[in-house]
Amino acid sequence: MRVYRLAVCLAVIGLTMSLGYSTSQAQALPSLACAVGLNVHPGARILLNHHTIAQCTAGGAGCKCVSCYNLNGSVSALCFPLVAPIPGPPGR
Repeated sequence: MRVYRLAVCLAVIGLTMSLGYSTSQAQALPSLACAVGLNVHPGARILLNHHTIAQCTAGGAGCKCVSCYNLNGSVSALCFPLVAPIPGPPGR
C-alpha cells in the first residue's frame, strides 16, 4: 500500500509540474491570447489558411504546441517535444 501511495504522489507531482511548465511557457510569449495543446500526437500540424505554421516532429511521446495571436495581429505557433507522454486520453 505504501508503494502505491508513493507512486500516486509522484505521478500527481509530475503532472502538476508539467502543467505549471506548460502554463509558464505560454505566458512567457508576448501576445494577446494563446492556446496550448498538451498531448499532441507526433506528425500533427497547425494550419493557418491551409499553410502549416508548426508541426510536431517529436518521437513517440508527442508534443506540447502553443499558438498565439501577437500584438501586431499575426499568429505564431511552436511545438515542443515531450520527454514522456501525458497520461490519459489525447485532447480533442
